[in-house]
Amino acid sequence: MKRYPVSQSPLFKLSSPRRLAKVLGLEEQELEELANRSDNYKRFKVGKTKKRDVQEPKEKLRAVHKRISRWLARIETPDYLHSAIRGRSYITNAQTHLSDTNLIKVDIRAFFQNVKQHAVYLFFLNEMRCRGDVAMLLAKALTVDGHLPTGSPVSPILSYYAHKPMFDQIANLAAQRGLKFTVYVDDMCLSGSAATRATLFDVRALIAKAGLKSHKCRFFPAGTPRIVTGVALTKAGPTLPHNRHLRIKEGFDQAAMLPPGRTRKDALSALISRMHEAAQLDPAWKDRAKNLESKMRMREV
Repeated sequence: MKRYPVSQSPLFKLSSPRRLAKVLGLEEQELEELANRSDNYKRFKVGKTKKRDVQEPKEKLRAVHKRISRWLARIETPDYLHSAIRGRSYITNAQTHLSDTNLIKVDIRAFFQNVKQHAVYLFFLNEMRCRGDVAMLLAKALTVDGHLPTGSPVSPILSYYAHKPMFDQIANLAAQRGLKFTVYVDDMCLSGSAATRATLFDVRALIAKAGLKSHKCRFFPAGTPRIVTGVALTKAGPTLPHNRHLRIKEGFDQAAMLPPGRTRKDALSALISRMHEAAQLDPAWKDRAKNLESKMRMREV
């Protein structure tokens, strides 16, 4: 996918709500209603033990979020960003770092819920140079209850842009200290000899300055095991961590206990997807996934 500078984005310098509606393929009144209605989201909870609130835009609004997400993802971004960008992933994020040097990790607590409507408004006003009423219309259309929705396709990339000044400040700090720096949504890693507890303190101060709260802050001395965005970094290179091996084993055990039928088929399909994902780090899982797929077609499982 071709990337372009921000000035070439369809969202750049929009001068009226009518123009915004046109590029989104909507009537102006239709867009206004979508931005201002309070019933545009499905609300539910996920999680087995610790429940998490999810706000998922309904079909028509989701289409708007998806289109804006695609446009934002095509804007040129710094090399440190690995989320919501085609060709980059949690794996490329982890592969940037090594196991034989210091590493610090820090997350942002409840990131989407703490990216406020005002921060989204300022991004469209100042960075995208939209007229004030257009920036506010976009901010309303892309947020719920005053913050980014946790179940929207636009939230991963928009959360970055809403707080890009903070991420850039941390990137500058990393560059000054000769560190590798990556961001995957709210997961930040810095590695190198200067990735110390003192640097972690400075990073947390920049996060606090942006009005956000850091958590899951960890320091790993050189040579100690560490997991970065679900990838185990070892002396032999990136590999599948033990807990992901365990989840696949548990998936087999649970599927074996289910009677033949739709529920078992869905469980096996989910297991196959998990194995294909594991194969990105351990190629041996690819053949195992294909073997299970073949058995499913032959109705042998």
